Amino acid sequence: MRATHNHTPRVPCAIVRGLPLRRSVLLARKKNAGHISLVYGADRPLAIPGDTVIFTAWIINDSTSHVRDINLVPRSFTNEGMEMLQYTSEPVERDLRIRLLAPGQSVMRSFTYLVTDSDHLHGGSLVSAMQVRATCRRGMITDEHDAIVSLSGTRRDWPFKTTRAGQPRRSPKRSNASVLV
Repeated sequence: MRATHNHTPRVPCAIVRGLPLRRSVLLARKKNAGHISLVYGADRPLAIPGDTVIFTAWIINDSTSHVRDINLVPRSFTNEGMEMLQYTSEPVERDLRIRLLAPGQSVMRSFTYLVTDSDHLHGGSLVSAMQVRATCRRGMITDEHDAIVSLSGTRRDWPFKTTRAGQPRRSPKRSNASVLV
């Protein structure tokens, strides 16, 4: 049973049109256009002088089409003093270029850095920025990420006792006030 209201004006039905069953070439390309992801990080959250930090980049084709002419581009690598740092070891230039990645395929590249006393004196953190560029049907695609390593830990040869957080423990303040009897 359906209730009708005789006092409300009737609105004519609108014609709704959808996409045709057969899509145009432009729509089909966008649906299957390539996408590339960069997952970038360090093997440790904090480091002290003498530690070797391993930065690892995973390049992933997470689309249904091939991606070609992939370039892994180190953007910057600095400490808190904004000094431009050099990796201790890194892939050779030709390993930073990948010719082709099939759908679902991935590659990994690693960079290492030996933390110095200078880095520790500045404190703060190491920041390594990495970018990946590639070509697919729709043109150039990119992704970029930073890996951050804290330098707030204490050195192994630090002569003072440390707290659990790795910071030097301060001795309790002593009062110079004399006690009157």
